[in-house]
Amino acid sequence: MSLIVGVDDFGKIIEKKLGFIDKSLFIKEIFDNEQIDVPVIVRPRRFGKTLNMSMLRHFLAAEVNGLKTQGIFDNLKIAQQGDDYMQHQGKYPVIFISFKTIKASHFDKVYPALANLISQTYSNHYELLSSDALHPHEKIVFDDILNQRANTENLMASLSNLTKYLHRHYGIKPWLLIDEYDTPIQAGYLNNYYREIIEVMRGLLGAALKGNEHIHRAVVTGILRIAKEDLFSGLNNVKVYSVLDTQYAECFGFTETEVDGALKENNLAHLSADIKAWYNGYHIGKSQIYNPWSIANCIDEKGELEPYWIHTSDNALIKQTMARANTMIKMQFEAILEGKAVEVLVHQNITFADLNSSGDKLWTLLLFAGYLTSTRTEIAGLERKCLLTPPNKEVALLYPHIITAWFADSLTMGVYHALLKYLTEGDLPAFLKILKKYLRESASYFDVKGEEPEKFYHGFVMGLIVSLSDTHFVQSNKESGEGRYDVLLIPKDPLKLGLILEFKVSESDTVLQKTAEQALAQITERGYTTELQQRGIHHILKVGLAFWGKDVALASN
Repeated sequence: MSLIVGVDDFGKIIEKKLGFIDKSLFIKEIFDNEQIDVPVIVRPRRFGKTLNMSMLRHFLAAEVNGLKTQGIFDNLKIAQQGDDYMQHQGKYPVIFISFKTIKASHFDKVYPALANLISQTYSNHYELLSSDALHPHEKIVFDDILNQRANTENLMASLSNLTKYLHRHYGIKPWLLIDEYDTPIQAGYLNNYYREIIEVMRGLLGAALKGNEHIHRAVVTGILRIAKEDLFSGLNNVKVYSVLDTQYAECFGFTETEVDGALKENNLAHLSADIKAWYNGYHIGKSQIYNPWSIANCIDEKGELEPYWIHTSDNALIKQTMARANTMIKMQFEAILEGKAVEVLVHQNITFADLNSSGDKLWTLLLFAGYLTSTRTEIAGLERKCLLTPPNKEVALLYPHIITAWFADSLTMGVYHALLKYLTEGDLPAFLKILKKYLRESASYFDVKGEEPEKFYHGFVMGLIVSLSDTHFVQSNKESGEGRYDVLLIPKDPLKLGLILEFKVSESDTVLQKTAEQALAQITERGYTTELQQRGIHHILKVGLAFWGKDVALASN
């Protein structure tokens, strides 16, 4: 049976007997962690957050959307854990709200969207309108919210008031399940109404969670750990669980055992090695996890290997933040592009405002959002020192496209592609003309005069040519002959031109051309053409590049 794709309503999956992987031990971990009143669990998008929250809702409530929940967990793993857990099934009123649809392009659209969402949430508890537990004026406010005519004050207090109404009506404190709490904040950041949306979400969630004596417990999910936003300020018993934490590690995403079982059931076990390379590799806590969205789609498509997860979003936040990265970070991406790891400090608590003010917060964003994973983590003062690398082939495919956009700001895409065409076809005068123009217009004085200018120029050129990965193998700093070349461009078609690039920093502008010739001579002297020749490539162009400040010279043969 194929795994269901795109359905995050647990009741519908059970009712229609759709294929899914049993993650009901998530419920056990929630109850085992009862000392934490508000666990905030952050995971990448499409990692099963909404489905798990829907499952938890169905476990706690006696009825959801007309579906009686008694008995639907009998054949799942949670039922095997005994009465300590099953005694809670169907025993609580539950408020479930997902903010994943609140991503307006303008702030003036936020309140109407919130009013609609809160109205839907209230409609799930329509019985309260006829309850003696509500005072007449409270029923008027309830009706205003249902009909989306509530004022701002009542809208901000709506979740808090709903917990109070349910507690009074049932005599049992409700659970409050808040899914994708940070989606509106991300939309505000991307669309320039960040400060306004923070105030709105602080008011709505703060009123519901801060000192609320009417809730039993709350569970919150999102993508980013942004506790410093003070959305939960004043709430003493809240704890955030990120991809660096062991708690809930195997509740979101699929383990290797789960994937092996699903592949075997769908007669795809013979593809397990390729599927692992494409979709495995997320280190969450001490567990290694597969991307669940991609696995489900891959099985549904009978084993076709495609970047399913990458294609589910325009990756706007990642692209925008990477576009603002400083030069040092762009240089570090040379290692990322080669599938290597970078060791960086990860800041556990960030705000979206931090992404503007501090380029190194990019690593935290990429880690929490699932674009990098940490293969080694250690405490470093108040932060974590992490060894970060792309988790798998699917994610690695994205980086060349993003980095290409770095250069599109200074070079039009037509000129950029012309630069690459001139290089790979050996028209070096035309290539040098564009390279000089770009270096003059884009490089900072502090970049080219920094402590390690050679690394800057190396990263600069690597960034320019990385998008050639569709037609070439791009290699850097590897052994060939009697030394280590700077950059090797190996055409995937052996009849095409292969290139060796060697870089040097000149001592002055007066010897710039001479330095380029020295770089060219080094290619020959140290036999850097060996690897190309071993691959059967005989049409080879050797290129020496010399840099001085914002100028560059070239020599070739």
